[in-house]
Formats: sequence, C-alpha cells, structure tokens
Amino acid sequence: MSKIMVVKLGGSLVSPSRDKLYDFDYLARLKPIILKEFEKGNKLFFVLGGGNTMRMYRDMAMAAGINDDEQLHWIGTTVNVLNAEVFRAYFSTYADPGVFKYEDYYDDKPLQIIKNMKVGGGGRPGHSGDMDATLAALKCQSQLIINLKNIDHIYTADPKKDPTAQPLSDLTWQKYLEVIGNPSEHSPGANYPIDPVTARLAQSKGLSMVILSGWDLNNLSSYLDGGQYQGSLVHN
Repeated sequence: MSKIMVVKLGGSLVSPSRDKLYDFDYLARLKPIILKEFEKGNKLFFVLGGGNTMRMYRDMAMAAGINDDEQLHWIGTTVNVLNAEVFRAYFSTYADPGVFKYEDYYDDKPLQIIKNMKVGGGGRPGHSGDMDATLAALKCQSQLIINLKNIDHIYTADPKKDPTAQPLSDLTWQKYLEVIGNPSEHSPGANYPIDPVTARLAQSKGLSMVILSGWDLNNLSSYLDGGQYQGSLVHN
C-alpha cells in the first residue's frame, strides 16, 4: 500500500562545509534510493535543513552586530528554504513545483503531493527543521518522521565529549528529553539530535521519529526495505 513518507534531510548532509556549500555528489548517491521508493508507489515529503550555509550566514550576521535570536532564526529558516529550492530543482522531474515554506506549515490547507515528491524549507522561527518535518507529518497524517542526520544514533551523552556515551536504539520521548537536559527552547544553530520544541510536540501528538545516519545510505536502504538497521527510534 502506498504512503506519504516524511523525511528530514539534515543540512550538514547537503551543505557539509564552506568548501562544499552544496553537495550534489551526495544527491546523486541518494537518488537511486528515492527512485526505488517511487517504484514502490510511495510519495516523499523532504524537509531540508540549513547546514554550513546557515551557520556561515548566522556567523556573518552576528559579526555585523545582529544578535537578536528572532532575527537570526529568520536568517536560518530562509537558508533552509534556499537549500530546499536547490534540492527541488535537482529532482524537478519528480517534484511538485514550488517549495513548501513559512506559513504553509501552519495553514489549514491539506498537504497534497501531485507528482512523486514535495520539498519543504523552513517555517517560523523558534525551532529547527525538525519541527517543520513534524508539522508536515501531521498534515500528511503520517505517524513517523525519518530524520537523516550526521549522527548514527542518539547517545546517552555527547560522544564527542564523553567516551563512555552509549547509543540508544529505542527510547521514549521523555527519556530523550532527559538525555538532552530538558531544555525549554531551541537556540539558533543549537545542535540537538532533535530540537526540544519538536520533541515535546511529537510527544503530545503521538508521533515517532527514527534517527538514521544520512551518510550511511546502505543502512538507509535497508531500513526502507524493512531490513535490519542501525539507528534510534523515539516514540511514546
């Protein structure tokens, strides 16, 4: 049975560095996996993150004296829209025209995918693209968000700082919020596995989210085919 799948594509995957502000080689490697889902009859809604391009503009803005969080968030969410436009253009044969953005996530209109996929950028300030993907899932009546990151799991602590950190393959939203310290807000450019504002909304709506490494495309392919995979499933 065909379905709409919501995929959050982390900005660090498409915009990994200042030397590679947009990684078209990565899109080329991802393309066969996407086309396979179309062959299954599935439709995809992709939400793009900001990555290095967002951080570059944020840092330049801050250096110029822009330090208001709301203004920095607007810069970041607009970079997400830019990244989405590029992604949509690359897949224009299969993608609906135009990018889903800003207030589109909040209006009462149903989310329809006419061709094979729709691509979304940023919504309102105050959270990361994880929230945009969650709002899209609610519009699509999808119970699961696939979140492709530059990490392979959620860990008990930051593995870059704590060598004893252990991966968590299955955890509740409450456990996740405890792991990240129960923050109430998402600062511009903050680097949580899932931003806390989104985590609380997903928890309240009964949604699940699976964290997978976006770099390990064999693992992603296995997950989509119902096979074994490495990642973290967060749910109620």
